[in-house]
Amino acid sequence: MSTWETIEDAVVATLEELTSGQSALLATAKGHTSRDRKVLIAAISRERLPAAYVIATSRDASEKVTRRPGSPAFSILLASGSLRSDEEARTGSEEVTGIFTLSEEVAAALQDLAVGGDRRLLLIDERPAGGEEGMIVWEQRYEVRRESEGSAPTFGGEALAGSDSEVHVELGPLTRATSSFSFPGLDGVFERNLGVRERVIVWRGQLRAASDAALNTLESAIEQELRAGEEKTMTDAWGRSHELCVLKSFARRGPRRRDELTGEALQDFEFEFTQLGR
Repeated sequence: MSTWETIEDAVVATLEELTSGQSALLATAKGHTSRDRKVLIAAISRERLPAAYVIATSRDASEKVTRRPGSPAFSILLASGSLRSDEEARTGSEEVTGIFTLSEEVAAALQDLAVGGDRRLLLIDERPAGGEEGMIVWEQRYEVRRESEGSAPTFGGEALAGSDSEVHVELGPLTRATSSFSFPGLDGVFERNLGVRERVIVWRGQLRAASDAALNTLESAIEQELRAGEEKTMTDAWGRSHELCVLKSFARRGPRRRDELTGEALQDFEFEFTQLGR
């Protein structure tokens, strides 16, 4: 099965499982071929509403240096209609699921959705896409990003930044200290090896927690670890083990924020570790 088909099938299956009360949120959810915008709107207007089309649209431009291909991109067309008014199609009623509700429910379900094992959906943007009187069509665009990290990094066997946070590990240079000397009348320089010096390891990313209280607890645990200053083994997301590491600093970057879709508390951060003697 191709990458495009795998992603499309996963998204369609997720949309089909969405519910509103005791019934399905969408009357129609299926993949569709990318067409001219007017053709797509005409097609989705003939479906049982509310409806969703999953459309493979493009692949990002390749990287300029390595020329490797970019991430696949998909569009989700959503349609809601009312025989009474545009307002009902937009805001909804007891009988009609409005496009506002539809877009929020779909975005919450698809954001960070795992597809194809190691890929996740990332909402890029969304906007009205047209529609005739009594019907509203809405478009959401998603990037399908392949994840490089296999798991959350740990410090002393614990996910110090929490299991839901986004963390990127950057290893600093491993340097060797030397002493150089020379003798009069002899060409060249003699070098004495003084051993490997400490290495800096940085974690950068975003702390994520379900609430402010949960994030406060997570930050407090990090600060306690910093004050303890104990040497522990760090394991990064690729399973590489680094012994004799000490947490040296914890910096919050910018203000605390909230995820627009999930309401999670967010805090950008940076940890600096020192790896001693290795």
